[in-house]
Amino acid sequence: MVTNARDKRAGILENAADHLEAERDRFMALLAREAGKTLDDGIAEIREAVDFLRYYAGRSRTMFAASQMMPGPTGEENRLGWRGRGVFVCISPWNFPLAIFLGQVTAALAAGNAVVAKPAGQTPLVAYEAIRLLHKAGVPEEALLFLCGGGDVGAALSAHPGIAGVAFTGSTQTARAINRTLAAKDGPIVPLIAETGGLNAMIVDGTALPEQVADDVVMSAFRSAGQRCSALRILYLQ
Repeated sequence: MVTNARDKRAGILENAADHLEAERDRFMALLAREAGKTLDDGIAEIREAVDFLRYYAGRSRTMFAASQMMPGPTGEENRLGWRGRGVFVCISPWNFPLAIFLGQVTAALAAGNAVVAKPAGQTPLVAYEAIRLLHKAGVPEEALLFLCGGGDVGAALSAHPGIAGVAFTGSTQTARAINRTLAAKDGPIVPLIAETGGLNAMIVDGTALPEQVADDVVMSAFRSAGQRCSALRILYLQ
């Protein structure tokens, strides 16, 4: 029965990937209007979102197959297996409103969790259309809920006693606030998966073409107004 559920979840995610590829142009237009994406940036984001869908479908089939035998004392049997935890809250940023949003949501769904998805307040339409696409692909509506709003909504969700986990991408300050909220709860530990800011460097040696370096620096440092965890922060020139 677990195997059937696992394969069904994986098939739904693969179906969603097919739907997203078929609706590429519509999502590119929405990404441009709401998030300010350029055409090549929009294509890259849709490809990344499709990769997430297919990747987590594959991981679901692998990780939720038969349990693994673990070493142990003679006469004792130990097995390692995976299962869903319950309701996961997924809080995503505006700079990758489709790829990161779907990455968080589909990972939680692939593991057998229900999801409450809270996108950034600046990009609710992209997220809403992504939720509609997942429902169309076969995700039950009661297993995936969409809730838009600002930081107060995310804070209320994190503090709710019924949640079993939080996936968050955004500022380090907000991640620390969520961590403190979860740590203050009584009962079982609620895991937090947090992706926050980075300090990224580019090293340019003497063989680099200046015109290529200029293009790459501008693209890396200033897309999404520089508000990306992958944005260039330090440039080293030989």
